[in-house]
Amino acid sequence: MKACILFLALASSLATSPVLADDRFRSPAVEDTRAAGRAAIKAARLAGPVAPLAAPTAAEVGDADSFGRNVRWLGLLSGYVYLQADCTIPGEPPDPRCIALNPEPDLTSFGAPDLATITLPGKSTHSLLCHWQTPIASVGFANFTAAREQYRFQAYPVYRIESEVLDGLSDPNTGTPYNGAIELPLGAINVSGSIDPGEYNVEQFTFTRMCIGGLVSRRSLVNAYGLTEAQARDFFKKPITITLSIRGNARMVDAANINFGTRFAGD
Repeated sequence: MKACILFLALASSLATSPVLADDRFRSPAVEDTRAAGRAAIKAARLAGPVAPLAAPTAAEVGDADSFGRNVRWLGLLSGYVYLQADCTIPGEPPDPRCIALNPEPDLTSFGAPDLATITLPGKSTHSLLCHWQTPIASVGFANFTAAREQYRFQAYPVYRIESEVLDGLSDPNTGTPYNGAIELPLGAINVSGSIDPGEYNVEQFTFTRMCIGGLVSRRSLVNAYGLTEAQARDFFKKPITITLSIRGNARMVDAANINFGTRFAGD
């Protein structure tokens, strides 16, 4: 019975998690990659030592567009918000970074838009926009009710990627116009459990999540966002503006401090 309850709680948590950005890279089938590798080795042997080497394919190396290229540092940004019961400070203007929590045990869904932004010059990167994302968060869970309650804390960044190449284009799956930008949520902190009456717990989160398939790449622009090969190449030749927002949910949270710092790299 306990296992069933845990499974249902996990399913509910996953159902409300954000759609992740393209860093969820999946390799092709092993049989296909092995066949491609063997074919490349055989072709190299037949060509001889003086023949020019052919560029590797995605089947051989996973990401042919960035293969062999140097890493390029592209800057960083950081966004901070905090959650508490009351954001009012007498005599002070409202702090847009402060998010007021609903009375427990109600759920608080929050969003803090446009916390930080950077603009990369055109041709800053060749085919890939990588993220090195580090959340630093401290959360206090409290139960001031008379019954055992379920707590939850979820916080994740949303990166808005703006480019003139996206003007006039639409999502191929929904038909929704991009209006010059795509939004990419990237999963980060998502915890839940139960808390007894009178209990107070503090949890801290500090870890780094790095690139894998990239926040956005030439391949993802074609395969996921419906751009042509020419438009995908042009995307990286034009200026790119990246804006960071933070979204999430909180239940049975007494207070929280949330900071997302992200460094970007390319090829």
